Amino acid sequence: MCGICGFYDLLGERRQDPALLGGMLDAIKHRGPDGSNTLLQPGLGLGFNRLSFLDLAGGMQPLQNEDGSVVMICNGEIFNFQELREELEKKGHRFATKTDVEVILHLYEEEGLDFPNRLNGQFAIALYDARQRQLLLVRDHIGIAPLFYTHVDGWVVFGSEIKAILEFPGVPRKLNLKAVDQLMNYPGVVSPNTFFAGVNSLRAGHMLLLRPGQEPRDIEYWDLQYQPEEEDKGEAYYVERLRELLKSAISRRLIADVPIGFYISGGLDSSVVACYIGKYLLNSYYSFSAEMEEGDLDESRFQKIIHDYVKSEHYVTHINEQRIWENLPNVIYHAESAVKESYDVAAYLLSALVQGSPAKAVLTGQGSDEFFCGYVGYMVDLFRNMQKGKMSAEECAVNERLWGDPYFRYERNHPAIREIHKKLYSADVRGEIEHFSAFAESPINVARVKGLSSQKRRSYIDYKLRLSDHLLGEHGDRMIFSHSVEGRHPFLDIDLLNFVVTIPDKYKLNGVNEKYILKKAGEGIVPNEILKRKKFPFQAPGMSSLIKQPGENMFLTESLLKKQGIFDAGYINELKALYCQQDFKLMGAYEIDYLLIAMTVTMLCERYRLTI
Repeated sequence: MCGICGFYDLLGERRQDPALLGGMLDAIKHRGPDGSNTLLQPGLGLGFNRLSFLDLAGGMQPLQNEDGSVVMICNGEIFNFQELREELEKKGHRFATKTDVEVILHLYEEEGLDFPNRLNGQFAIALYDARQRQLLLVRDHIGIAPLFYTHVDGWVVFGSEIKAILEFPGVPRKLNLKAVDQLMNYPGVVSPNTFFAGVNSLRAGHMLLLRPGQEPRDIEYWDLQYQPEEEDKGEAYYVERLRELLKSAISRRLIADVPIGFYISGGLDSSVVACYIGKYLLNSYYSFSAEMEEGDLDESRFQKIIHDYVKSEHYVTHINEQRIWENLPNVIYHAESAVKESYDVAAYLLSALVQGSPAKAVLTGQGSDEFFCGYVGYMVDLFRNMQKGKMSAEECAVNERLWGDPYFRYERNHPAIREIHKKLYSADVRGEIEHFSAFAESPINVARVKGLSSQKRRSYIDYKLRLSDHLLGEHGDRMIFSHSVEGRHPFLDIDLLNFVVTIPDKYKLNGVNEKYILKKAGEGIVPNEILKRKKFPFQAPGMSSLIKQPGENMFLTESLLKKQGIFDAGYINELKALYCQQDFKLMGAYEIDYLLIAMTVTMLCERYRLTI
């Protein structure tokens, strides 16, 4: 993948300074250090930073079709490009390069706006059709590749990261309080919201159609679709088909003219990827792990089992609390987001580890938990009837509005924690809370989960709220690309996903055995010690460890908090005193680290000069 940016004039064909594109590209140079190129004409600017994987000598973008009427820049990979290219060549299309993404141009000529549904990949595309004078911005089905945009004086400005957009004259630097509230209530910010007021994140499976003199059209071309369960074809069928599709998804992501590696966490998901590579595909690959130096968080024993098993050339980075806090400012800069867990730093340091190796991309286990019932919430749902009597009428009303079911609780009792949030916000912000409340309306299309089982409902919500923007966004894409590395995610292969959504619930969560069918697909391939291991979510130290260290944290000082006006300095001081108590400890993923949220929101505002 690479970095893209540009602008498009909705009012006509105004000209821009050529230096403007250069400044936008410089802001995201880390996404593509292998070369840059631009296209500038009246009303349109396209910029491209390249991270080379295929056709190293001839694959620079923008790319054009045969007569130059269609031009495109793409941040991404098309994993089914070989079959698409063969099909398109038979129809008479001529290719100028050997890159995978060139198929997009010719597929658009054949399919029009339906072309994204033919793609299996991860992509953010800007495609300009000169005949129709229209620009298309397209984000992949799951949201692996980011694409942000804003409107400024009749221009639509876009980029792989918000840093590029901020280089365009007139883009305001204001904090979006709704994003802060979403971080308080959900795993992270949810598209189309970002922490930058007026800057939107194009939603996964969507395209933005732009034409002069017309309002932009946001078009959904794909969404995850769970259907009522069909005839059960039997466990053996699902296991064998899953194995076939996993092999295909992994092998597609190893196609490159440069070395590719993979992450090893010690958990099931990354181990499945590593061991499938080791059994079927291995040819001098590289593997990478982050070892936590705290005893409770150390998974190095399980990581060693895997890299010894697949015989990869292994690299390790050691992570302790000091490295966490030293690197957090850089993480916030690259994430363009505040965070509620410090484990983004581990992803950042892992990316640096890959950068120091021959590999230029890594395969991960991301996306398995959301589609194979890997989180504790799926087991909590088993005791749904026991929860009903404990829910207030207010909570039931919120649950109905957010999730389409009064008794479905997604992680939090939102009305209860709202009382904490009211204390946390400053008096001025508190008075406006209903205007930016995260749960004033649902962050999902509730109609899509009506009538689904709790398991399917949770999977859909996890995909929308946890995966696309949080785990694949600020925790994934931005951390990996911070060191000019690309992440590839076999579990998010669209062919694989289309099959996984048809697997009956009982084969994903078998009693209290999560990811049952995935474990069965790993038998004989993944070591039994990993298959039988109890799930261990990756964790990193929270603010309680930092606050107990000598010295005052500069981003939680009373003067800075009052200057920004977002959080109540008095309540922050109460929390700091609580965190300093000798026996205080947050319960991992079950409690919200409000001090870390406050500190990283403050850091974000300082770094990007955001005001409320």
